[in-house]
Amino acid sequence: MKVLSLRFSKAWKSYDQWAVPQRECAKILKSLETLSGRVLDLGCGTGIMSENLSDVVGVDIAHGMAKVYKARFGKVVLGDAHYLPFKDKSFDCVVSNFALHWTDTSKSLQEALRVCKSLFLCAVPVDGSLPELRFPFPKAEEIEEFLRGRVVFRHSFTEIVDIPFFGWDLVRFFHYTGSSYNPVRKGGIISRKMIEKMLSGLQRPYFKVLFLSCEVI
Repeated sequence: MKVLSLRFSKAWKSYDQWAVPQRECAKILKSLETLSGRVLDLGCGTGIMSENLSDVVGVDIAHGMAKVYKARFGKVVLGDAHYLPFKDKSFDCVVSNFALHWTDTSKSLQEALRVCKSLFLCAVPVDGSLPELRFPFPKAEEIEEFLRGRVVFRHSFTEIVDIPFFGWDLVRFFHYTGSSYNPVRKGGIISRKMIEKMLSGLQRPYFKVLFLSCEVI
């Protein structure tokens, strides 16, 4: 997790400019529910999901991202999604946009539900996204199965969200959003040769995203 934290911390200046699919997913997620009360933005990054929310707290593992978030929204905690430093039922709503695929979802989802009183919303890229990368995206059905019995589903669907970059701009997208890390590669490093091979095989770069809104039981 330390490597991941460092990569995202370095991307704080460029993230907002390049995080186009992340912003689109935040827009879709916000359209599902009217959020009120105290909100936790889990894996908050620079705060794309927190925009226009009045009472929101961010939590992120990357110091650089947390620093930007604090300047914009005031309240942020540097923390791990697997071990949230909050009491049970601390928040009316918990939201997470494009963060949980970096975690062990059985742990991060459990923690998200633990600190949530009412609504849990998330957008997470799942298996089927960018198959050329061989990134271990979680399976949508496994996330839904984990949540079943713990929540009442209000919305649950997958949608293809395009990445509007090609060629070396696509490489810059991964680099400038901090998401070039791949845990299945030795040391998480993707070599230039791997990148060139990836680019030659990509016809339409996209994420397959699971959108969820549910009531915590």
